[in-house]
Amino acid sequence: MMANFAIHSSPLDALTHALSEQSTKGKGRLEQDFRQAYPILEQHIAKKMRKKILVDQFNAAYKHELNLIQFRKLLKEERARRHADGDATRCQSCGQLLVEADENTSAETTVEDA
Repeated sequence: MMANFAIHSSPLDALTHALSEQSTKGKGRLEQDFRQAYPILEQHIAKKMRKKILVDQFNAAYKHELNLIQFRKLLKEERARRHADGDATRCQSCGQLLVEADENTSAETTVEDA
C-alpha cells in the first residue's frame, strides 16, 4: 500500500493515474482498437468478405468479444466519424473511396440523367 502512495504523491495524481488506466480498458480500448483496425476491415469489406469472419478475426487479434451487431454499430460510427473529419478510407491499389463508392456512382448517375 505504501508503494502505491509513493507513486502518487497527491490525491490528484492518484485520480489522474486511475482515469488514464480506465481509458485503456473497456469501451475506450475497444474503440481505439477498432479505429486502428478500421482501414484493414474496410479493405476486406470491399473484397466482399463476410462480416462474421471479420468479427471473429478482430476478436481473436484484439482479445475482444464483439458480436455482429456491435461490429456493425462500430463500423457505422467509425465511417460517420471519418466522413465528418474528411478522412475517408481509400483502396491502397486504385485509390477509390471505399466507403463512398456506392454513393459516388449513384450521384454520377443522377447528374448524367439530369
